[in-house]
Amino acid sequence: MNDFDLIIRARRFAIENHRRVNQLYDGLPYHVHLMEVVDFAHRFEHLLSDDDIDIVICVAWLHDVVEDTGLTYNDIKKVFGERIADLVVNLTTNIHGKTRAERADDNYYERVKSDTLSVFVKIADRLGNTFHSLTYGSSMYNKYNKEFPHFKEMIYNGMYDEMWELLENLEKGEIDPNFYFPKVDMFDEKTIYQIKLPKPIPFGMYDELFRKGIISKKDLKKNTYYRGKCRNATVALWNGFEFVHMRYKFGFRVDEVNHLEDDNEFDLFVPLSIEENPTDEQKIKY
Repeated sequence: MNDFDLIIRARRFAIENHRRVNQLYDGLPYHVHLMEVVDFAHRFEHLLSDDDIDIVICVAWLHDVVEDTGLTYNDIKKVFGERIADLVVNLTTNIHGKTRAERADDNYYERVKSDTLSVFVKIADRLGNTFHSLTYGSSMYNKYNKEFPHFKEMIYNGMYDEMWELLENLEKGEIDPNFYFPKVDMFDEKTIYQIKLPKPIPFGMYDELFRKGIISKKDLKKNTYYRGKCRNATVALWNGFEFVHMRYKFGFRVDEVNHLEDDNEFDLFVPLSIEENPTDEQKIKY
């Protein structure tokens, strides 16, 4: 690789635009997902020609900007050229689909498969999503697992077998089953995002979570904002019986999320500290 300026520009462009629309990934800034995809692209870059590596890394950073941030093909083409813009559009699902299946329809997979580099980035994207959901206990893991046979059938092109092998191993759950959260004395704003909570949460795990700085339900203060983690927010208000937070991605609304001790729900909020100064976007607006 030699075009570092292009890659740095793609990285900055992607991060700024996902941040502009306040998009999160599993409660984290969206660039966490982009970094994971880029990491897998680098891991398998030996499968690419030297001329293609820079292009693929740029596309790994940019692969969701049209789908998620309101930008267009021409916006990407103007900054990064036709080749990269074409690949990004190949990786853009049908944004008008009402369901996950409608968004990733046959036309979408045909676009992905139309270029070997978009296939490479799509596998790296699925590796990032599957590894993250498996490592950190997201319920999306079951969806990826269920989709895998169809996903492979639709885009397999006889290439990148090393990537497919790793993805198949992840789909089988082949990762350290005893890993739940980092071995740290106290959680901070970095390690809080590395917690993996099994379901149901073993009763004995709560004591260790609370010793490491997670706030127990009994110690929460009513009508107080907390910083922590859930799938789509890092700040939420405790109203006395549940957390609520603002969500903007699919329109302006308030989402309700249970405390981690109520572990029978799809999404849970893990509170770490009181947020004294929530931003205007984080404040609850009914």
